[in-house]
Amino acid sequence: MGTWDRIYKEQGEVQSEILPTVKVEKDIFKRFGCKKVMDLGCGTGRHTIYLAQNGYQVFAVDISETGIEVTRAKAEKLNLTNIEFAQLDMRNLSVDDNLMDAIMCVWTSGHGTFEDARKNLKEMYRILRLGEILVIDYVSREDENYGKGTEIEKNTFINNVEGEENIPHHYFAKEEIEELYTDFSDVDINPVDYYFTDSYGTRHTIKAFVVIAVK
Repeated sequence: MGTWDRIYKEQGEVQSEILPTVKVEKDIFKRFGCKKVMDLGCGTGRHTIYLAQNGYQVFAVDISETGIEVTRAKAEKLNLTNIEFAQLDMRNLSVDDNLMDAIMCVWTSGHGTFEDARKNLKEMYRILRLGEILVIDYVSREDENYGKGTEIEKNTFINNVEGEENIPHHYFAKEEIEELYTDFSDVDINPVDYYFTDSYGTRHTIKAFVVIAVK
């Protein structure tokens, strides 16, 4: 069983609230006239369902078969027919070039090394249509979990996030993100604080950068 399959089987739906940034992203996609949106790293589908209910054709992608199954079951229960599903690795998205009007990738890109993030971005750039938009976030080095656990390479740690102990987590500086996005025609990078409550009722903050980039 894969790590994320285990997490979803053990923890169930880790989060159910719609992130405020996703509500903003939904409106950004509308302004850009986007119709087909990839939810990359859809998890158990909270944002996939939200986008579908707001009229978008959603391509829900996750590395976890369990996550896809849970998302599909939710969509079927709600009679949502405007969602496609695929179990894919963010570093190797085996879909056609220039396929998507938009890509949304939240709480996903920091799971891995810096090179994993580079591969992920290369794939997202490939499948975006020219002039279309990507909205993604990266956990900042200002985050409370930075420096915890074991550093396996510069600014990448394992055993530092409860429930995700064996998953590498890379923490980004703004300059590092700017280096990644040189191929995009327009890039906006902003610090964001995410607030959420876990399944035990504990309040957390994730310090991140949200990137809005146009190909």
